Amino acid sequence: MFFLEALLALFVISGVAISFLDLIRYLNLIINHPPLQTYEILRTFLGHILLLVIGLELVIMLVRHTPSSVVEVLLYAIARKIIMEAKTTLDVLIGVVALGGLFLLIKIYTPERLHAEKGAIVSSSMPIWEVNEIANVNIPENMANTIGELISILASNEGKNIAIGQVFRINDAEISIYSMEGNLVRLVFVKRTEEANEVHC
Repeated sequence: MFFLEALLALFVISGVAISFLDLIRYLNLIINHPPLQTYEILRTFLGHILLLVIGLELVIMLVRHTPSSVVEVLLYAIARKIIMEAKTTLDVLIGVVALGGLFLLIKIYTPERLHAEKGAIVSSSMPIWEVNEIANVNIPENMANTIGELISILASNEGKNIAIGQVFRINDAEISIYSMEGNLVRLVFVKRTEEANEVHC
């Protein structure tokens, strides 16, 4: 499943990169048409840009597997819907209400932060600095770029096998392997502990 998602993400990135060429064509159309005829072209141009942004956010969602990344995709999707398809004031109002609801959701209910006191389930590809913020821990950021890379280093240093349920401790963080895809760690559970296990690099 992990490899399939990575392959899908690669296809999306390729499609977005190729579609960047269309932006140049849109600019050429805007330049070569009179001002009164460029309204629809410009609207389509903006819709195209937002579609590319949605594609990039979708890649992030496939890689990170976090609820907040899903919300970000929905934000851009609703914004594009308003720009491209809103015909009446009611359509715009409904879109604005939907955006407001998502912003409120982000403000009061970000699942990663809500469960930070008990711990957080994060993707192995998540950067360590972001894990520190989400789980309220202090994992050294100079040991590895992602939490998955850190697990590999800790397993090697401690002579442990990488398996579901395996636990690693570093500074004030306890890191457990939550799920795997073959031999690759997919999700990890990180929580703050009272005792600090200092690591010097």
